[in-house]
Amino acid sequence: MKKSKEIIGLPIISISDGTEAGKVKTVIINAEKGAIDYVVVDKGIQILSAKVIPVRYVLGIGEYALTIENEDAVSDISKIPEAIELLQKNIQVSGTKVLTKKGRLIGEIGDIYVNEDDNCSITGLEFIADITQKNIRIIPRDSVITFGKNLVVVRDDVEAALLDSAAQINGFCENAAQGSGEETGNISGEDKNASGAVSDMMEMKHREYLNGKTTTKTIYDEDGSILIEENTLIDDEIFEIAKEYGKVVELVMNNR
Repeated sequence: MKKSKEIIGLPIISISDGTEAGKVKTVIINAEKGAIDYVVVDKGIQILSAKVIPVRYVLGIGEYALTIENEDAVSDISKIPEAIELLQKNIQVSGTKVLTKKGRLIGEIGDIYVNEDDNCSITGLEFIADITQKNIRIIPRDSVITFGKNLVVVRDDVEAALLDSAAQINGFCENAAQGSGEETGNISGEDKNASGAVSDMMEMKHREYLNGKTTTKTIYDEDGSILIEENTLIDDEIFEIAKEYGKVVELVMNNR
């Protein structure tokens, strides 16, 4: 689960050659789908002549980088009418006011939460109920009716559905899926299988790229202990260690 502000600014790394293709300038939201459809690449050029990456070509979004297979994933926005149309709609979500279906203005959105493993679908909205920003909670995606340019419209009973932490988003989504009936359960199963296939493909490509290379920096775990030392030959054992601790993208960025 990622906030949009954790994605914007990330280096974009091509895993085929280990080079940086740019940085994430911003994201383009598809309001109808409730998802990020495109990533805008920052190469120091004007937005209307910008390069974009469809999220279907994104292999992974980690703490240190967004990864793609190669620079073929980067396209000129002028060649993608759908991206231009979404850009012109300028759906930001972050910073917009929150309006209930019956017309109560109850706060504003601080940021969005997206599931980077599910085509960057929006899973929750950071909800700020007062201007002091001391009372921040999360609106689950299921409570959102409309993503508008200036307003996010939510269900009238949204206050009862508010979550206290990002960790609760996954549990909320799982419970909703379990209670949605047999037909929805079948669809969710298919989506889960598809998501698993994409994850397996990403892992295979990362593993193939890294095999036989050498680390160029020491990688630490969350407690500051050495996980993989500099100048370590990357093999399957080292890859599995990086995978276990969520450090694969860091390996991709620091090798030769």
